[in-house]
Order: sequence, then C-alpha cells, then structure tokens
Amino acid sequence: MKRIILLVTLFISFSALSFAQCTVDVFINGIKAGQIKLEANQAFGGLSYKKSTYKNIDKLAIQIQGKSVDGGYFRKVQVLGDDVTPMFIADETVGAVGQFILTDKAVIKRLKNGKPVTMWVEKTPANTKSKEAVSKVYLGTLTREK
Repeated sequence: MKRIILLVTLFISFSALSFAQCTVDVFINGIKAGQIKLEANQAFGGLSYKKSTYKNIDKLAIQIQGKSVDGGYFRKVQVLGDDVTPMFIADETVGAVGQFILTDKAVIKRLKNGKPVTMWVEKTPANTKSKEAVSKVYLGTLTREK
C-alpha cells in the first residue's frame, strides 16, 4: 500500500512539473530566495517578500529555464514598474545560460519602497534569416508584503 501511495505521489509530482513552461529562480544577495513556476501564456503570479528581505538587498539576479524560454534565441529581461516602458533591461550573463543580473539602483529602490516590479523576457531569434517575430514571455512579479 505504501508503494502505491509513493508511486502516485511521484507521478503527480512529475506530471505537475511537465506542465510548467517556465521556472524562475530568484536570488537575493547570491542566495536563492524563491521560485516562480509559470504555465504557458500565464500573465500573473510572482513572489512576495517581507520588508526586511528588501532592506538589505544589494544584488538581485534571476535564473530562468523551461520550454517557453529555451531554444536558439537572444534573451533580454525587461523590468517594468508602473509604465509600459522598461525601467531596466538586462542582457543574459555571459557563460551562464538563462541567468540575468537585475541589480539596478532604480529596481532596488522601487522594491525597498514597497512597489512591485514585473519581469518579462524578450526572445529574439538567433538566426537572422528567421521570419519568426520577437516574442515576450511573462516571468513574474516581485512585491513586498504590507
């Protein structure tokens, strides 16, 4: 009976992971502070942290992986505040696929003030002859608990 329960639990875990299209690991000061799992075409969701977490923030980085962000693309992360124009654009870290350093004074200040930041990844095809359009994938929103 215990084996059946274990097998069912493992099956549910693996099937839930197979539906996740994008996983975003958030690192604050070099320590993994959370993970966001997003389904395909999801445009909401994120992480909320305590005020004390953002009080001592010096470095903010994310690591993305999954079906919706893999492939032969040049990737840039856009960090948005209240406007539709990005307040910060981060290129992919050289030598680390899917890693982006989001340490910017405006982003850090916004988080410390309790305002949310929304992250999108812009995918540009690496093949210059490709007719595929540039696309955007939602990565999540970082907020502060009240």
